[in-house]
Amino acid sequence: MLIRLLAGAMLFCVVAWVNGADTSSILKAGTRAPTFSLPGLDGKRIALSVYCGDKLSKPHINDVKHIVVLSFWATYCKPCRKEIPELMKLAGKLSGKPVKIFCISIDKEGGSKVGPFVAEKKYSLPILLDPYSKTAERYGVTSLPSLFVIDKQGVVKYSSVGYDGKQPLDTKLEAIIRDVEAGKALSTASSEEGEREAVEAPGVDESAPSRITPRQRWKAVARVEYGDDPQEVADELDVPVEALKTWYSQLKDAALNLWQEVVPVPGELEE
Repeated sequence: MLIRLLAGAMLFCVVAWVNGADTSSILKAGTRAPTFSLPGLDGKRIALSVYCGDKLSKPHINDVKHIVVLSFWATYCKPCRKEIPELMKLAGKLSGKPVKIFCISIDKEGGSKVGPFVAEKKYSLPILLDPYSKTAERYGVTSLPSLFVIDKQGVVKYSSVGYDGKQPLDTKLEAIIRDVEAGKALSTASSEEGEREAVEAPGVDESAPSRITPRQRWKAVARVEYGDDPQEVADELDVPVEALKTWYSQLKDAALNLWQEVVPVPGELEE
């Protein structure tokens, strides 16, 4: 009997994994949204902190706090193809209001695959690229589509997994955004219903961080020293944040070695 129960449990876990049903890791309402800086199809980077958070990072670009909607998707995700057009409808309804909608692709091939796909489908929303799924991982994304509504202070107010066609998504999100703007507590802060697809294994950047030049490394360290967010700096270079710590240590050691060459230690001074 015990063996049967164990076998049944294992089978359930395998089926759940294959169907992408494990959504327990997705960020829930009340969680501070992880910062990111991701490139768009045009190569320009977009940072979450430009639009929401306690303090906007680039007020010279944008000085108005926004509610931000993020949709993680991929070209191989069929339910995503149903969700994005409805997000486009929502964008049309909210035109001129302080709301930004970004679709974050986790396709391993990056812009070379996503660009032609977006052109073919005529998607008009801003598309960001997360080919190594680093941002998706920080948001706990294991299935697609995964959607988040972030308030003006940078806190997740709503998250969902899968596409549920029972109610028009644009109408549903419009009501959620209205409640977020009014500061109301949402009765349904998260949803795990509808069609979904499991996230494919992310790509591996074999050239990072060795592809980063010494000048880029020292500039990155200097930015952090002057107060830039380490995770944001790391995202711009597509390297782990731990790499910045390594570079800092290397720079410190190099500076100490150089100093000792220029200024001898007291014990080495000639009498």
